[in-house]
Amino acid sequence: MNSHRRFVLRGLLLAATLGLTAHPVRAADPGITSNEITIGLFAPMSGPLTAFGLDALQAAKMWYEETNKNGGIHGRKIKVVIEDDKCNPNEAVAVVKKLITVDKVFFVHGGSCTAAAVAAQEFVTREKVPHVMLNASGDGAVIPATRYVFGAFAGTQRTVGATLAEFAVKELKAKKIAVIAHDDEYGVANTATLKAVATALGAQVVATEMISPRITDVTAPLLNVRAANADVIVSTAYPGPAVLIAQKYGEFGMMKTPLAQAIQGIPVPSAFAKNVGNDAALANFYYGSPLNDLTDGPKQQKWIAMYKQYYPDRTPSGFMAYGLPSAMAVTRALEKAGKDLTRETFIDALETVEFETGVIAAPVAFGKSRRDGSRGSLFVKFDGKTHTLMPGVYLWDGKAGM
Repeated sequence: MNSHRRFVLRGLLLAATLGLTAHPVRAADPGITSNEITIGLFAPMSGPLTAFGLDALQAAKMWYEETNKNGGIHGRKIKVVIEDDKCNPNEAVAVVKKLITVDKVFFVHGGSCTAAAVAAQEFVTREKVPHVMLNASGDGAVIPATRYVFGAFAGTQRTVGATLAEFAVKELKAKKIAVIAHDDEYGVANTATLKAVATALGAQVVATEMISPRITDVTAPLLNVRAANADVIVSTAYPGPAVLIAQKYGEFGMMKTPLAQAIQGIPVPSAFAKNVGNDAALANFYYGSPLNDLTDGPKQQKWIAMYKQYYPDRTPSGFMAYGLPSAMAVTRALEKAGKDLTRETFIDALETVEFETGVIAAPVAFGKSRRDGSRGSLFVKFDGKTHTLMPGVYLWDGKAGM
């Protein structure tokens, strides 16, 4: 080969090499192929907190199966890998690591308890893997916003506090409000927002009783609340203390003053009424709910019927519907992200999601600086036997109490 031909050949080889370097072929993110998207789905499926997650997880899985029946997402079918986090932070971290590093999922969808969801955040953020929470809603998971985590489809503690204040002022006509809340970060957050919203609406918080989540005697706090002579008493207590509050409220004959309870204190109304053991104490009792209806109301019947079709041997709990909005948000974002799907384009698409779910009271909406999906509540009057849906949807503006 003469020197001229060798020179030309070297030039062609060099040009080809440079061309490949200038236009590299991008490897697909894990969990995504031409015909499949693999999602890591997790929740408590065993242990004492199973009720929070099992039905919610199965509802999300049901939604994905419905999506597949309708052709999938841009020709791709959804495959789920399911794990049990037991609502335990250490278990949640282990589960998320396995799903991402061993099962090679595209993203993770799960978490029914805020502490467990928060525990996984460091790993998903470091690995740049999207995490859409199933039904966990605590402030600490989504406020402040971080790029890779989305959740709070049932409303954060700030939403709980804000909507309670709005309901107390607008529906129950309160000018003076007494608040009973826990002395943990959740109680502090919902109390701060409740006070801010009440003040903005022209009402005054005349008593604030911060109690331990492990309290066993609420006599002193309720005496202080009674002495404040409020128009409405608002409680954001958890189930055990919420029962004690309702019992003492009845014992002290305070029923002329409405008692409004946050949803976290009354996850199963029939059990709550049984534990209170005094229907007279519930004569002027209300509770908040993120759903768009009673748990078995007309607007929920579609989802209940679908669930029974998929799981004929199981009666859905009140937590079932909470698993649907997050799965709906996932499929909407996958559609919006298009055929050329990556983890980053999926996140970009999630940031633009806004829609009515037909499940919860407020629309699901995200943004670049917003990761809490829902900011609304309905309220229900409950006398221990009958549930009466109150009119209106109450919303937090995302600013008060921040």
